[in-house]
Amino acid sequence: MSTSNSRRPLPQPRQLGCQNCGTEHHLTIHAITAMGAAGGDLVTVSYTCNDCSLFQEHLAYAADVAAALHQVRWMAKVIMFGDDYIHCGFPMEEAEFEIERLCYRNSSSGSGLSAVCLPTRVLRCRCGFQLEVPE
Repeated sequence: MSTSNSRRPLPQPRQLGCQNCGTEHHLTIHAITAMGAAGGDLVTVSYTCNDCSLFQEHLAYAADVAAALHQVRWMAKVIMFGDDYIHCGFPMEEAEFEIERLCYRNSSSGSGLSAVCLPTRVLRCRCGFQLEVPE
């Protein structure tokens, strides 16, 4: 007995390119995530077209994404590559663990500030750029 899920076609990898404009030369790549050992050469890639602002995310072959990285003219200042954050072409290194305190005004409680504490990781690039990401 088969389930309906077994007959559903799997998403197919496709080339990077704007579905709206039809170009692959005006893209800003934001993230590349490997699908794991079972996925083989497949990655999920997300990018935005600089001409029409269309955001896209889909499966692609890692080799196609690597080739596209050599052709694209723009890249986000920080790109996620798997679990790594890349800036200046190198993975950022963890600097230390910090707790960030955010304050906001709660209009329903009247006056005063409320606070939220979020555990974060501080990542630093070789160039000195620093980024705080939630744990």
